[in-house]
Amino acid sequence: MTQAKFLQGSILNHVMTMSATNALGISALFMVDLADIYFISLLGSSSLTAAIGYASAILFFTTAVCIGLVTVNSARVSKSIGQHNRGQARRQVSCISLYAVIFTSFIALLFWLSAPELLTALGAQGEEHREAALYLRIILPSLPILALAMQMGATLRSLGDAKHAMYATLGGGIINALLDPVLIFVFKLDLQGAAIASVAARCTVLAVGFYFVFFKYSMLTRFSFSDFFPDIKIISNIAFPAMLTQIATPLGNLYVTYEVAKFGTEYIAGWAIIGRLIPVAFAMMFALSGAVGPIIGQNYGALQFSRVREVLNQSIKFIISYTLVISLILSMGQDIVVNIFNAENQTAEIIRIFCQYIAVTFIFNGITFVAMAFLNNLGYAKYSTILNIGKVTFGTIPFVTIGALYYDAPGILYGQAAGSIVFGIIGLLLTRKVMNIVEKQHMNSDPGPLS
Repeated sequence: MTQAKFLQGSILNHVMTMSATNALGISALFMVDLADIYFISLLGSSSLTAAIGYASAILFFTTAVCIGLVTVNSARVSKSIGQHNRGQARRQVSCISLYAVIFTSFIALLFWLSAPELLTALGAQGEEHREAALYLRIILPSLPILALAMQMGATLRSLGDAKHAMYATLGGGIINALLDPVLIFVFKLDLQGAAIASVAARCTVLAVGFYFVFFKYSMLTRFSFSDFFPDIKIISNIAFPAMLTQIATPLGNLYVTYEVAKFGTEYIAGWAIIGRLIPVAFAMMFALSGAVGPIIGQNYGALQFSRVREVLNQSIKFIISYTLVISLILSMGQDIVVNIFNAENQTAEIIRIFCQYIAVTFIFNGITFVAMAFLNNLGYAKYSTILNIGKVTFGTIPFVTIGALYYDAPGILYGQAAGSIVFGIIGLLLTRKVMNIVEKQHMNSDPGPLS
């Protein structure tokens, strides 16, 4: 029987362990993304750096689809494990994985065909448009590989084995880091070399994750249409709200990129650097939002609501402490960041503004991420979708537009930060209300929406 390890022991220790191991793994990949920007910046072309910014805005969208599908794994598999139903968990892993591959194959094809038009809509022109299109068309066919790799990692985390999930992403990061300088400089492939290295990294993450899921835990069963077809509706009911939730963030990012592009290539280059710096600097925070899902799911499955509440409290305390430390480091080290990326003029200006004033507001982004993890795992995925869509629309567009109107490109960052503060507070209040509802439902023997 698969052990439900999160039902006992210190919640804080579980949160810290899962977050740390998850962060080590994903930060390896994010560090390589940051290295991509660094290597490309050495070529001395702001157009190439801007091209990564445009391409990343689109890739962020496709990755968000994969993250939304991971939410289904956390919500269903970890709950089954909490109920000590290993057979059901194995069937769920197999069905969700197949669903993820089929769905992302369609998304990859759609984006591959429309890449030039999407880049034009974002404002890319000339060399930056050509380079971004090539970059995208190399990476996009590997989206199903990424989706399946993320399902393997999610399964390991649902089992409480964050260590081996970390090994998979670390392996991908190492491969990417080794190939990047060789392909970019030795073979002189520039952005195309960075794209090829990223595809190789995704294949590595999948290979390592699959090995542990299949051979160590035997968590994949023989495929059966009789299991898959009835499961499609159940998966879709969780997946589509979760994907809409995740997609909302990159849609907001696309709008911000569009607004920044109005102020020129140098600002876009700075925005591209910030976009790669954020996941490295705040890796633990992003890791936390994914790591708490299995902890919530197992304890919810076992109806241990006091522990579910403690997960929320400890997560919020961790986010506040972590973000304060990171924002202080960024503020004090802003000159180092500017010098590392050879940033000048407007590129340097927007980087300094982020490090000095914007980074600390990520406390509220972190709270929103955790709130959405709770809503998804407690069976209120639609609420999570509404929260994130609200953040992207009412919490982004008017704030960013007003900021750009009065303070030009820097005002875009100020506006985005203000919106995140408002919706971070809303997300926390909504989560606490939903937790009260769920607990009362089970006290009254009402099974709730996902039981």
